[in-house]
Amino acid sequence: MAGIGFELQRVLRKGGLGSVVQVAFAGVMIVAGPWLMSIGGIFFIGRFAAPALGEGQRLFITIVVYSYAFSLVLFGGFHYLFTRVVADQIYEEKHGEAGASLLVFSLLVVVVAGVVAWAALTPASFASLTHPMLFRAASVGLFAVINLLWVMMIFVSLLKRFAGILLAYFSGMTISVVGAVVLGERWGLGGAMSGFAIGQLVAAMFLAALLLKKYRPKGFTHLPHVLSRYFGRYRYLFGSGLLYFWGIWVDKIVFWFGFGSPASGTYLRLYDTYDVPVYFASLTMIPGLVYFVVVLETDFYLRLMDFLKSLQMRTFARIQERKYQLRNGMRRGLREQSLFQGIITVALVLLATQLLPILGVSSSQTGIFRILLIAVYFHFLLLTLITFLLYIELFLQAFVSALVFFGLNLLGSLATAYLQLAAWGGVSYLLSAVLASIVAFVFLDIGTRRLDRLILARYSSG
Repeated sequence: MAGIGFELQRVLRKGGLGSVVQVAFAGVMIVAGPWLMSIGGIFFIGRFAAPALGEGQRLFITIVVYSYAFSLVLFGGFHYLFTRVVADQIYEEKHGEAGASLLVFSLLVVVVAGVVAWAALTPASFASLTHPMLFRAASVGLFAVINLLWVMMIFVSLLKRFAGILLAYFSGMTISVVGAVVLGERWGLGGAMSGFAIGQLVAAMFLAALLLKKYRPKGFTHLPHVLSRYFGRYRYLFGSGLLYFWGIWVDKIVFWFGFGSPASGTYLRLYDTYDVPVYFASLTMIPGLVYFVVVLETDFYLRLMDFLKSLQMRTFARIQERKYQLRNGMRRGLREQSLFQGIITVALVLLATQLLPILGVSSSQTGIFRILLIAVYFHFLLLTLITFLLYIELFLQAFVSALVFFGLNLLGSLATAYLQLAAWGGVSYLLSAVLASIVAFVFLDIGTRRLDRLILARYSSG
């Protein structure tokens, strides 16, 4: 993502309010495009087009939420691995192969996602709907398209066409809302789901067109063989992605089946008391993510490149100087980013009582919401630290940090559900994020202190 950060910084240097607004919107869409599309689409449909979901608004929302959750739970590790593959191809200026890899991986993901979704929905009964098969097919299509969107997101950071990215997401969300309303009024919930899925597909196709124009596929790539080969070398990278996304969703899934209620005709459950505040709390991470992409990551990348160059043609004293500049710059950047995100979190914790009614959330959920706001703060810190560990190729350490996050959240949420401590929702998420952040920071501190020896040992043995 550092590449897009440089471009956004260049726009900022032009000065003026227009540049700030452009960077803010572009940054938000780049770091959270599909996420905001889903939340925005559900919000507008639920608020202004509820009649289109008359056959089952809860069922509609359940399918959308499960689609986003399990698209990451099932494929998150492959996203990390595929990112490494195309990063290497682009670094080697094999742009045609990168474009071909994009096509092949997209096809593989869509096919697998479609099969998984169809199998998962087979036990569900939609007999109460006027067009049950249409709803089932549209739900399968939505899951496949959302997985396609995540693949596009891997490449989006390579684009410099901010207006095109914004247009893709805005068009997709608009078509999702309008399509759900228009088709829902004609074909019930099946039509609404079809309209929503079509909007997501439009966004994915728009992004694919932008990407394939820049990275025109050339030649054939045997991607399954390449992924298998990379898995052998980067299995901890794969595991980091897998466990990180499992850590994000495991408490929600446990609470769905521990406290939640099923959508009509299915075994799929949601737990609104926890789900709604956690989604709104998660949105508070977006300003910090934009700051990370525009400021902290680009600064870390520049200092890291400067350090790596010093290994080739500098004296030992100059190497140590560059290493400590990297460490000190990273620490200073983490403090500034933590302060920036902390101010936002503290303000929202204090305003939670006034904010929740505006969002349509019961004031009885204020305590859980405040816990979740603090949990999201440490979750964002963990994401930053794991990203830096991956930058310096400490894959095992990133894997262990993600394992701590997932394992503690799993055990804590299971204990919460078993003891029926619903009021403690979010505590396991908070504690796991805090402890995993501590583990990741210790790994990162040790790793950057010994970075010159680590790199020289790695390449002398490889």
